[in-house]
Amino acid sequence: MLCKVLNINEIRWFFVPFISVLLLSCQQKPANVFPVADWETKEPIEVGIDAAKMQEALDYLAENSGPNKNRELLIIRNGYAIFSGENVDSTHNIYSCSKVFTSTVLGVMTQKGKISPDSIASAYEPLLKEYYPEVTFRHFTTMTSGYSAEGDTRWKSANSSDWSWTPYSPDKPLFAPGSAYAYWDEAQMMFGRCLTKVLKEPMHDYLKREVTDKIGMGEWSWLTEGDADGVEINNGCNYVHLNAKQFARFGWLFLNKGNWNGEQVISPAWIEEATRVQVPENIPVANTDRSSMIGPGCYGYNWWINGKLANGELKLPGAPGDCYFATGLKNNKCIVIPGWNMVVVRLGLDGNPDDEDKVYGHFL
Repeated sequence: MLCKVLNINEIRWFFVPFISVLLLSCQQKPANVFPVADWETKEPIEVGIDAAKMQEALDYLAENSGPNKNRELLIIRNGYAIFSGENVDSTHNIYSCSKVFTSTVLGVMTQKGKISPDSIASAYEPLLKEYYPEVTFRHFTTMTSGYSAEGDTRWKSANSSDWSWTPYSPDKPLFAPGSAYAYWDEAQMMFGRCLTKVLKEPMHDYLKREVTDKIGMGEWSWLTEGDADGVEINNGCNYVHLNAKQFARFGWLFLNKGNWNGEQVISPAWIEEATRVQVPENIPVANTDRSSMIGPGCYGYNWWINGKLANGELKLPGAPGDCYFATGLKNNKCIVIPGWNMVVVRLGLDGNPDDEDKVYGHFL
C-alpha cells in the first residue's frame, strides 16, 4: 500500500517530535532588544534574575568601592536596564577603558581592508624604522611591541614611567617584539598615532561615523595630543569621555557580535578575535615599573579576558569564564558576559578597589 490509516497511538508518536521542537523553541531566550532613545527598564525578575541576590551583590560592590559607590553603575540583561544608578548620565574620562576604542578602530579598518593586525606599522610611520622596523599592529594592540619613548615620565612617581612627555619619539626597545608583555601607555599612544597616519583623519571622527553613530551613542569626545602630518591624534590610551549609558551600548554591540538590531556594524570575526586571549600565558612579563599589570593568559586586543593566569586562577575568580572587560583608573569598567546576556558598566572618579579583580569576580 502506498498509504495507510494511522491508529491513534501511531498519530500520537508521529507528532511528539514536532511538539517537542515547538516546546523547545518556546523556551529559548527571547530575541535581544536594542535601545533607541534610551534603555528600556525591567525588574530583575522579569529577565530571570533573583532580585534579592542581585541586591546582595550590589551591596557588596558598593561596600568595596570608593565614595562614588554604585551611582554610575548600569546593568543590562537581554537589552533591558535592570539596575541604573542615579548618575548614569554623568560624563567624564573613562581612562584606560579608552584603549578598546583604539583597538576597535583597528578592527573597522581591518574589515574595510585598509590594514590588518599583521601589517607592519613602520610602513605607515617612518619614525619606527630605526628601532621598530618589524613591529605590527597586532604587537601594539596586545601590548607586546616593546615600544618605549624617550624622556622621563610625566607622572609624579617614577614608578609609573610608562608615559613620557615625548610618547612619539622612539627610544630603544624594552624587548624584542612579541617576546614579552608590558602594559605600556607610550606604546598605546604610538599605536594611535600609526592608525591616524593610515586614516588621515582623527580616530574619533572615524569611529563615530563607522560605529558609534550607528548604535545611537550620540555625542562623546576623545581628547587629542599632538598631530600627525597636521591631523590631530586622539590619545590612544586615554581620555575618551562618555557616560555609562553610552558605554553600555558599546558593550552591547560587542555582546551581539557586532550586530546592532540587524545591521552588522563590526565583523563578528573581529569581535571574536579581539575578545579572546591573544597573549599566551607562558609569555614573560617584562621587568618594568608596570610589571604588576599581568596580561599573559588574559589579554586580547586591549580587552581583558577572564582567562587563566600562570597560577591557574581566573583573572576574575568566580566570574563566568566567558566574560571579558575594559578597565581603567578610578574604577571604570565595562564587563561583557555573553553567557548571561549581560553587560555591566561601572564608571566613576573615585579610585580602584583593593584587589579589584577579586572584588569584581566575587560581585559577579
